[in-house]
Amino acid sequence: MEQNIELKNCCLRYNISGSGPVIVLLHGYLENLFVWDTITPALEKTFTVLRVDLPGHGKSECSESKISMEFMAGCVKQLLDKLNIKKVFLIGHSMGGYVSLAFTEMFPELLSGICLFHSNPYADSAEKKASRLADVDAVLNGGKEDLANRAIPNLFASQNLQKFSGEVERVKSIARATSNDGVIGALKGMANRPDRSDVIINTEVPVSFILGKYDKLIPPDLVEKMKTSFKKARFLILKNSGHMGYIEEPNQAIEAIRSVVR
Repeated sequence: MEQNIELKNCCLRYNISGSGPVIVLLHGYLENLFVWDTITPALEKTFTVLRVDLPGHGKSECSESKISMEFMAGCVKQLLDKLNIKKVFLIGHSMGGYVSLAFTEMFPELLSGICLFHSNPYADSAEKKASRLADVDAVLNGGKEDLANRAIPNLFASQNLQKFSGEVERVKSIARATSNDGVIGALKGMANRPDRSDVIINTEVPVSFILGKYDKLIPPDLVEKMKTSFKKARFLILKNSGHMGYIEEPNQAIEAIRSVVR
């Protein structure tokens, strides 16, 4: 059941279902809580599943001009307080992983663990920052639909585009429905986020990665860098996925999540 809660500078939409230990699913950029529909029914048999529209996305309206990862993490914390939830396992997809790391830095006492799902802890390169700011200009000039049409197919493994053409269109529609202010705010927030490698190295909670073999945004050399840097973390690779494993390999993603949640 979808619900809304008023927070400072944000109205947050969320959905909570199932029973058992609480897992929080945090979606990525240009997404909303419905992207998790492919795996939620299975997960809620074992867990209490809390899905959130992050600020500026879905129906979570936000008045911030730059929506930082710390701001998003703070909104998630306020929601947990309102729901009287004391301990969670965070699963963050892409941008949601950046939010999960900010949350880990800010509120470690609330965590039983985190999973970076097609995500990484690194700050944007100068080239990536420039690309995000170019996307800001594009949205300001009426190019949001073009941005969605270009960005979403790139998230899927090339060999999966035809098989999942309906899902590609569904995710595109979610992206197109994201408000201009939300898209711009998130782009600015991601472009200015810090490197949080030290959070993974120093945290006392378990950290896991679920990654896709054919992810164009997290290529094999970056995966190897993370494996070398984060010896305590657990790495699981979805062998037929790009950046959207919960759609491209839902059964394998469900089993991966069940194996890492503690």
